[in-house]
Amino acid sequence: MISDSAATFNQLVIWVTQHRMVLLLMTCAGLGAAGAWLIAGIPFREHLLDAPNERSSHSVPTPRGGGVGILAAFIAAGLTLRIPTTFLFAVIFISAVSFYGDYFRLSVRFRFLAQMLAALVFLFPLLPALSSHFAFSTFNLFPFLFFLILFLIVLFLIGTANFYNFMDGINGIGGLSGAIGFGLLGSYTLYYAPVYGYRESLSLLAICISLACLGYLPFNMPRAKVFMGDVGSILLGFVFAALVVMLARNYQDMVCFAALLFPFYADELTTMAVRLQDHESLVQSHRRHLYQLLANEAGMPHWKVTLIYGAVQLAIGGGVLFLNGYGVRPVVLFLTVCFIVFALVSLLIRGRIKKACS
Repeated sequence: MISDSAATFNQLVIWVTQHRMVLLLMTCAGLGAAGAWLIAGIPFREHLLDAPNERSSHSVPTPRGGGVGILAAFIAAGLTLRIPTTFLFAVIFISAVSFYGDYFRLSVRFRFLAQMLAALVFLFPLLPALSSHFAFSTFNLFPFLFFLILFLIVLFLIGTANFYNFMDGINGIGGLSGAIGFGLLGSYTLYYAPVYGYRESLSLLAICISLACLGYLPFNMPRAKVFMGDVGSILLGFVFAALVVMLARNYQDMVCFAALLFPFYADELTTMAVRLQDHESLVQSHRRHLYQLLANEAGMPHWKVTLIYGAVQLAIGGGVLFLNGYGVRPVVLFLTVCFIVFALVSLLIRGRIKKACS
């Protein structure tokens, strides 16, 4: 009897070992769903709910912080895949600050300092690789220019984290964009890992985050039972940018991988331009993004706007990854045309909405 039990246990261990990655992927999807379900079901006090106001795109008080499941999935995947400890710590730190900020007021300066610290902690062990891999080997730059490159990378990390947070304003858009962006990044780099030497553990991490977003999505779309909150959106933006930095072999890769989140960057940049033209403060809350105008002023259902953004993201992401093998010029030309088209469509829609509201 004891020998039979030992044999069964050994068979179970062998099966788990052989199917470790499958179990991890399933676990991450489950954690993404469990976190949203847990937050949605907790009896919140009033100040823990996201009450609608004049800048909101929702009309019913809804709990926020559902992204804790995505954080749990990141931790589980990170420990299993043995990602760098500094990467793990930086994400946990910035997520903890963001989760606290979901329920208690934090100043913009404090949030920025926390994000800056997380970015520096993440980048510190990568400095030798970045100095040789990006600065000298590509353009043979002088050493002092590397600090400019480092500044731009920090700006990219913090900017993407906040862009993702700003763009997570209607049902489903944060979850679906995360599922597509991380899914494309992970699948592409995992497929080409034997050819180009991409790190498979980071590719698998991206796929795990994608599945966690899919697990969260049914609780936020088409009707929102819970919002992702800063703990989810800041995390997704920071992790996405960090994976782009760690997986990219050169500047062309960085541009291509970052473009997997193209609609978020394009909408945020065009909105910033419009607000600057109108002499608005960029730190002031608003709902002037194109997706917000479509959902609020134009009256489109949230799920339709989300699917449109997802379709655009999938098309441009697939296109830029296809062109990545043909050199930098086709990539830059393609993305330039896409941005010009997006900007023109944005201006056209904004003009029509403004005319209809006047």
